[in-house]
Amino acid sequence: MTKFFQKIGLLILGATIATGYFVFVKESPENNQSVTANILQSTPSVSPEGDIKIFVFNNLHGEEVIGGGFEFRYPAHWHNNGHYFSPQKIKYYDMVSVDAPVYFDLISKDLFETSDLKYQITTNKRRSPDSTVKIDGKTFRKYDLIDYGSAGGESTGRIIIYLGPQVSFNDDSYYLAFRWEERPLTIPVPGNDIEVFDNMLLTLKFF
Repeated sequence: MTKFFQKIGLLILGATIATGYFVFVKESPENNQSVTANILQSTPSVSPEGDIKIFVFNNLHGEEVIGGGFEFRYPAHWHNNGHYFSPQKIKYYDMVSVDAPVYFDLISKDLFETSDLKYQITTNKRRSPDSTVKIDGKTFRKYDLIDYGSAGGESTGRIIIYLGPQVSFNDDSYYLAFRWEERPLTIPVPGNDIEVFDNMLLTLKFF
C-alpha cells in the first residue's frame, strides 16, 4: 500500500469512528486480491463521441500498459469514477462499498482461486445456466447469479459476471471481470438497465 493510500485509510478510519457514517457493507475485501487501488490510480482517457463516451484503460501508475489494455463504450449521460459506472452520481460509503451497478476488476492469476469472486461464482445459486460468450475474439464465461448479500437468506437481486481472459502487463497476469448488480448495496438505481451493460460489453476491444 502506498503512503498516499495509508493516509487516505487513516482519514477514513477517523471519519468512521467520529461519525459512525458508514452503514452499508459490501463483500469482504480480505480475499478479493484485486488491483482496485491500482486501477483508481490509473489515468484512463474518456472522450465524448456523440451520445456515448469511450473508456480507455491503457495506463497504470503513469506507466503505459502494453499488451493488456482495452476500451469500451458507455452512455454519455452515465457517471464514471475509476472502474465504476452508474446512471446516477456515484457514492462511496467506504473504500469498498460503492453504489455503482457496473464495474470491472483485475484479479491476480496467482490469487484467483482464493478470491471472493471465485467463491461467489462457485457457491451462488444460478438464475440461468452458465454460458460462454465471445467478445472481440476473446472468450468470456458468463454467470447469471442470485445475490443474497451479507445477511444471507433473502435475495438482494441479480448479479451478472463476465469473467474474461487473462491480461498481462507489468510482469503480472490478471483475470479481467466485469460485473452488473441489479441493486448494489441493496439500493435500487434508476436507469440501471441490464441491456445497457450487455451493450457496453459488446463494444469491448483489446489492444
